[in-house]
Amino acid sequence: MTKENLDQLKQAQVEWLPERAYREEDQQALWFHDLLHNNPPSTPMGASVHHWPRGTKFAADWISFPFSRGFDYCLYNGRIYPSPIPIIDPAEHEARMPVFMERLGDLIANWPQRYQEMVDEWTGMLDYLKGIKKEVLPLDKLYSLLQDAVKISKRSWELHFVGMYPSHFAYMTFENICKENGIEERDMRIFLQGFETKMYEIDRGLWRLADLAGELGLRDAFMQSQEVEGLLSKLAESEFGQVWLDQFNDFIAKFGRRTTAAIFDPYYKTWIEDPYPALTTIKTYILKGGFNYEEHTKKIIEERDKFIESTLAKLEGEAREKFHKALIDAQNTYPFNEDHNFYVEQWTYSELRYVILECGRRLVRKGIIEDDHDVFFITIGELEQVLEELLTNRKIGALDCKLRIPKMVARRKQVWQELHDVKSPAFIGTIPDVEVNDPIFIKIWGYTDDVIKGRAKPQEDVANKVEGFPGAPGVIEGRARVIFGYEGFSEVMPDDILIAPFTTPAWTPLFSKIKGVCTDSGGMLAHAAICAREYNIPSVVGTITRGKKVTEVVKTGDWVRLDGTKGVLEVLRQD
Repeated sequence: MTKENLDQLKQAQVEWLPERAYREEDQQALWFHDLLHNNPPSTPMGASVHHWPRGTKFAADWISFPFSRGFDYCLYNGRIYPSPIPIIDPAEHEARMPVFMERLGDLIANWPQRYQEMVDEWTGMLDYLKGIKKEVLPLDKLYSLLQDAVKISKRSWELHFVGMYPSHFAYMTFENICKENGIEERDMRIFLQGFETKMYEIDRGLWRLADLAGELGLRDAFMQSQEVEGLLSKLAESEFGQVWLDQFNDFIAKFGRRTTAAIFDPYYKTWIEDPYPALTTIKTYILKGGFNYEEHTKKIIEERDKFIESTLAKLEGEAREKFHKALIDAQNTYPFNEDHNFYVEQWTYSELRYVILECGRRLVRKGIIEDDHDVFFITIGELEQVLEELLTNRKIGALDCKLRIPKMVARRKQVWQELHDVKSPAFIGTIPDVEVNDPIFIKIWGYTDDVIKGRAKPQEDVANKVEGFPGAPGVIEGRARVIFGYEGFSEVMPDDILIAPFTTPAWTPLFSKIKGVCTDSGGMLAHAAICAREYNIPSVVGTITRGKKVTEVVKTGDWVRLDGTKGVLEVLRQD
């Protein structure tokens, strides 16, 4: 190892979670920055409860996945870098295949029942955490609840990936059959549109609240109020405003367990704690002037059914039967791609956050930390150790913790904030000599072999033009709005063309008011592509797959043409 490489390793390490630091021996594997799910640096707590890789290991073992044992992860510049754990031995690959096909076949063939079993288990675990008044628990019971919350988070991620295998396999099987019949993936999306998901149910609720505000004559209250407190106070002054607030509070109670930002870190507040994202979204919906969900859904279902009918009419015999079976399997499992975000990435992390935050409040009372959110700058193992010290001897335990925790937290908070300004590479470790053609890498992250090996380049290298995957068809022109995170949500206006490094489920409410979307990263099963197809707006995703980041080419205010059919965005006029 060269001195330069050693210096890079030292600079990339953080003091928390040393067992997850990127080490010399880790350079033999390929690690990628999971910016779709962990773009900001992870807090120490967030990194220590990152149960996503563990879920992949469980699911890969349970389903006997022949190609890998799931994912490992390390920390580099405070960011999460996963790496697959491949199965190299051909004999083991062959031995696992029969079990894999049997279990995968059972999941797909009995998907409605199997998925309902997952939902029942998710809701049972999460309702348990939701139903407990954490603030009244004695410390020993709170500690026990924390351990339960961690176990539930781990189990939630296990279910997530058990469901992910059949969902992705059914999609890719159907994609191959469509290609056999001359149907491109960009058109294949029509077969899968118009199905209900929990995330779209939330969007419908926001639009109903926007419509209700108009019906009750509350438009001016929204337009004249810039701050959440001011808006809520204004609404509370009138009888109609109170009626609207009752409906809004019911909505938040039902759907407010969702993060405002990074979906794999419990540090960030939820809508229940900070309704600003929901209220600003409703405000911009009011500006747009309404969105008829029933009419939109009816339209895309009619389009879907006509396309299915015309396609089946062209097929006969075994080809028709094969196509129809693959279609049903894909339609049954496709909504899982959005639904799991509701149960796992949003609700599970919210419940875990609430328990950890209550532990933080107890540490504030003991004078161990200054602010309840400081608890996210210690790891889950360190938090458990602190609670054990307090339960053993509250006086001595508190004294001992005060001697080390405050300075450690202050130091980590400063480092974490500084890490926000550090640019991390897309890949670290060793780029393999063989071709990397993992369909999941491509479908979710847009990591093709050319991207991984630094050979990605546009087919036509023209200034002010980017290329990517044709995420959703259609051609539109409009004003670009470039944002890099949740902080920019309130800046997105109706009919903007959204330009971003990626989108996550926290961004879903933006899709029913924008005209189109283009992202740096992601593939055809990335969030931006799925949501754009459902809302019938053009989308180009994964411009890095053609050597350019759209966020580095386009500026807010530029007039752009987005062609989601060809996968191209062009700046027509700069601001």
